[in-house]
Amino acid sequence: MTLCASPMFETNKELPVVQLELPESKEAGVDLFVLRLDKIDELVSGNKWYKLKYNLMNAKAQGITRVLSFGGAYSNHIHALAWAGRELGIQTVGVIRGEPAYVDNPTLMDAVRWGMELVFVSRAEYRRRSELDYLTELQNVYGGVLIIPEGGSNALAVKGAAEIITDRMRLDYGLTHVVLPCGTGGTLAGIASSQPRLQVVGIPVLKGAQFLVKDIQKLMQDADVRCDDNWGLDFDGHYGGYAKVSPELLSFISDIKQRYQLPLDQIYTGKMMFRFIEMLKEGAFYSGSRVLLVHTGGLQGLRSLSCA
Repeated sequence: MTLCASPMFETNKELPVVQLELPESKEAGVDLFVLRLDKIDELVSGNKWYKLKYNLMNAKAQGITRVLSFGGAYSNHIHALAWAGRELGIQTVGVIRGEPAYVDNPTLMDAVRWGMELVFVSRAEYRRRSELDYLTELQNVYGGVLIIPEGGSNALAVKGAAEIITDRMRLDYGLTHVVLPCGTGGTLAGIASSQPRLQVVGIPVLKGAQFLVKDIQKLMQDADVRCDDNWGLDFDGHYGGYAKVSPELLSFISDIKQRYQLPLDQIYTGKMMFRFIEMLKEGAFYSGSRVLLVHTGGLQGLRSLSCA
């Protein structure tokens, strides 16, 4: 199967946008919309398709038959890469932070079933995932492999993420702002660079994520895209740190799904929505704003709750 023949990479198709009438947004005089990237595909959803698209096209163009990347036990990126590899006939290797016992969880069971080779490493080794000498070691072990960074974020991912929000979407909904959760910053870099007329707010889900400012700037520079001052990060949406969960957050996620039929996960989208409502109450958005929340899909985190 070629990339052109695969419907998963038809990223120019119209994406579902729904209006959400939250009491808090009404009170603030803010019109709220949600871009449902979780609706892209039945098995694997979200921004990961956009971040993988040009990386895998690059692999195909170079005749590379094996791709390696990094992630945790419930990584949306690893899950998406495994499925894409199977669909496109590309071998995939996942370097997983944690113990081999994690292979029994639903996310990694999917990855194995789709043909991904899993390599479990200690947290200390995993921290080396961006070091040149470590990447060279992996190249020596898996000769000719294309290595994609954790979360898929690189210059080619920025190019793909730039296709998520179109000018037509901005004009049709009269958008003024975009809000999205941030892990590695690649999706924000793509959206902010392609939509300079919108104010883009990223909500990092990691504690102490101030380093993302420089990471995002570098991603934009590497991708050779415009780096206007139309974006920023709100650092108060991690709620204790990456993958930290409270009963209050889980109750909120359950309530949103029941009231609006909108599934959120506790790692990314749930925290984004929770923080967004706080920001509304704080007056972060002027009356008359028209805000698009990007549901980045990737609901693998929910599967961890069923295994708890």
